[in-house]
Amino acid sequence: LVIRFDVSGEIFVTADKREMRDPQGMGLYKRAVALDVSDGPRFVIQQEAIVPGFGEGKTVFGEQPELIPEVEREAKYAEVEPSAKKEVAVEGKTEFIQEVIADEAQQEKQEIKEPKFAYPVNISPAGEVEPKIESDEVSNIATIIGRFYLWQKQDEDGGLMELQADNAVVFRSGKAGEQTDSKEALDMGPVRGIYVSGNVVMTEGARTIRAEELYYDFENKRALIINAEMRNFDTKRGIPVYVRAKRLRQVSENKFAAENITLTSSEFYQPQISSTVSKIIITDLTNVTDDEGQVGDDKYDARMHDVRLKVGKKTIFYWPFMRSNLERPDIPIKTLRVGHDSRWGTSVESRWHLSRLLGLKEPEGVESTLALDHFGKRGTGVGAQIEYGNEEYYGNMLGYVINDRGDDRLGSHTSRQNLEPDDKLRGRFSWVHRHFLPYNWQFTGGIGYASDENFIEGYYRGEYNIGAGQETYVHLKRIEDNWGLSLLAKGRINDFADVLEEMPSAEFHLTGQSLADGKFTLYSDTQVSRLQQKIGDDHSTLISQEQFTFISHRTEVDMPIFADPFKIVPYVAGTFGYDDRSGFTRTLVDGSNSGAFGEEQVWLGELGIRIFCRPLWKVYPNVKSRLWDLNQLRHIIEPSLTAAVYAESNKAVRQRDTINFGIFQRLQTKRGPAGEQRTVDWMRFDTDITFVDDPADAEDSGPDQFIWAKPIVPMRVFSAPEIFGGDLISGLPRFEMFGPKRNYISTDYVWRVSDTSAILSDMNYDMQSGVIQQFNIGVSRLLWPNMSYYVGSRYLRRVNILDEKGSNMVNFALTYVLDPRYTVVLSQEWDFDYGQTVRSDITLIRKYHRLHCAFTYSADESLDRQAIVFSIWPEGIKELAIGKRNYVGIGGSAGY
Repeated sequence: LVIRFDVSGEIFVTADKREMRDPQGMGLYKRAVALDVSDGPRFVIQQEAIVPGFGEGKTVFGEQPELIPEVEREAKYAEVEPSAKKEVAVEGKTEFIQEVIADEAQQEKQEIKEPKFAYPVNISPAGEVEPKIESDEVSNIATIIGRFYLWQKQDEDGGLMELQADNAVVFRSGKAGEQTDSKEALDMGPVRGIYVSGNVVMTEGARTIRAEELYYDFENKRALIINAEMRNFDTKRGIPVYVRAKRLRQVSENKFAAENITLTSSEFYQPQISSTVSKIIITDLTNVTDDEGQVGDDKYDARMHDVRLKVGKKTIFYWPFMRSNLERPDIPIKTLRVGHDSRWGTSVESRWHLSRLLGLKEPEGVESTLALDHFGKRGTGVGAQIEYGNEEYYGNMLGYVINDRGDDRLGSHTSRQNLEPDDKLRGRFSWVHRHFLPYNWQFTGGIGYASDENFIEGYYRGEYNIGAGQETYVHLKRIEDNWGLSLLAKGRINDFADVLEEMPSAEFHLTGQSLADGKFTLYSDTQVSRLQQKIGDDHSTLISQEQFTFISHRTEVDMPIFADPFKIVPYVAGTFGYDDRSGFTRTLVDGSNSGAFGEEQVWLGELGIRIFCRPLWKVYPNVKSRLWDLNQLRHIIEPSLTAAVYAESNKAVRQRDTINFGIFQRLQTKRGPAGEQRTVDWMRFDTDITFVDDPADAEDSGPDQFIWAKPIVPMRVFSAPEIFGGDLISGLPRFEMFGPKRNYISTDYVWRVSDTSAILSDMNYDMQSGVIQQFNIGVSRLLWPNMSYYVGSRYLRRVNILDEKGSNMVNFALTYVLDPRYTVVLSQEWDFDYGQTVRSDITLIRKYHRLHCAFTYSADESLDRQAIVFSIWPEGIKELAIGKRNYVGIGGSAGY
């Protein structure tokens, strides 16, 4: 239980004795004099000299004898030159202060500071009771006793520096005023500095600082704050940020130094999770960009000593020295995952900021990461990744190595299990670089090396499934207006891989070139390549590995006709193909290769038409329904038609004549509060109907999709089908190609029932065999504030690939907030064709104050893998998440 309250109003004080005296005898006055910074270099000396006395006295206005020797000491050097004073002051100081002073001295030598315009300082009472003012006209110093409010304009955009405190000593500039207690005394004219104490509150934009004592030099933009707590709000993360420091110094306008710092998002004195630093020096490399104190990325240079990450009072990580730009949480660890897996054993996977570990300043635009992993059943791995970039180039370099003592298990099929690598030392190296050159040229180069065929799939499964693969290449291209030219050289460095080397390939593309004053439009695509198919060392595929030349050219001429509401585009196209290796041998009808050499040169003619209709729409203004959340209705229909017929010089490149009809429909309504309504698609229903001649066998065809722009199958497929077709594994009847192979109807449907509920579905129906090739349907629902769920079904027809027979799967996922502390997340996949569970996950999330932790159990039957993972993450700081990051942001109603 935490209770906080404030009391305001008049306070009546009675006393038996009243004493009047000169303010120069007050402890408050003496401390302020010791902090006077009439010249720049004295400040660093004097602030350190009086620090031991700060906070030690029990009485605000009483004498503090321990300060008097320090003040006298400063008076001893009062007439010494600034450089000499600095030299004396360094004696006996800590290394930290010596470093600050040395840096400041070097900066003063290098910089010539121009005089800057100073905005006036304004002071007024903070409340109904006016503070008591006493002024010393000799020293030009005034004291304020009583709550007051001070503000100073910072820029022309309205930025303010505001200050409140109970007591102050004001160092004025110019002629001294007379001692007075009147209200007009608050108008003190130019102010060069102020010392305040007693419930100090300083605000600037979104930043608020509370402290016991504070001195601020308005002329030199320097400050000293004792027992400071700075509160800011991170709008991007949606969390407050608290910085507590025993001593906080603004050494110059752009340099700050502090000691005994605590950084946390918790307002509690003892936060659950925090970062602590014993000493820090921060150099601000840019000016504040707006009145909320937001700055650009990579604009700070911070040197930190004795960095600790704490949970409660326990230190879970320590590093002696780091350098940071303050963009992210300032500890060197990026991610940490701890768990147990039936295939990998007990695992610890960690990622670290490499430059911070080395204590180096990371160059702008560069992010380096160190990987340290240990898998109980596999071994220990180490790697590094460097991402870099600027306006002219960017790239990514990645390396990883592990001494692997286990076997690979890549799938449920027996041929994919217990795969022992040839060498226990395994790893990878990849580097991709892109450079933007003059005259719109662009260079891209890549290197992709892996120790063996299964390493990427086993250790980087996500990259293996959707990545570009391990390629080594050099690519140049130039795009100018509506034409593009590219040059590609691609080779093989992994002996185990099947790779088509291109040494080189050149392509030229011309798009949408107007002819005859817009009556015709020209499209042209040309490719010339010198190719060679390389087969992996352990692969038995019989393919000629000799070099060969491949040429392909297609020219299309369109004649757009506008006949409102239709746009009609008849077109004619011709395609030429050349292959001096085996010629064009595969037919489109059965996907077979005769084995004999075909024609080296082939021609293909194409005649087609594309028809588009201007969207047809009608509004129903009287449609209103609270049940369906409808406020008016608009129906939009967009039909289209595409047809193409072909003529070929050789049956090996024969194409299927195609007719495609599409109709896209939208039902739109308005939703939202009055005055802020928005237009949304209440329903979307798209239909695609395609007919082809001489269709393929149903057993060899899955669900297709029509590509209207270029329905032609590329010549590369017919040139070297065993290479370009993708079926390098002999004995499989697959024929990879573009374009539809059978008559079908496909639909795509979305119904946004409300802002919290939606139904999604799609289907592909084979009209010739009357079989549904694919059908998906799902319902997504959010029940505010404690539950969201998804229920869906996915059906794929029975196509035999290896031992797989298709799929008929049901998916279910649920997030439920049990109470403000606990949230449970469930997900389940069940396949009715196989009568077994595919994957199950259950996660329990426990919410603390700005801290979450979670336990996850996962079972993946497709890989015969079970895992238990513990995760912990601070609210709003996903970079500090330990474990899986899937559930960061979930937990409590605020997570929605």
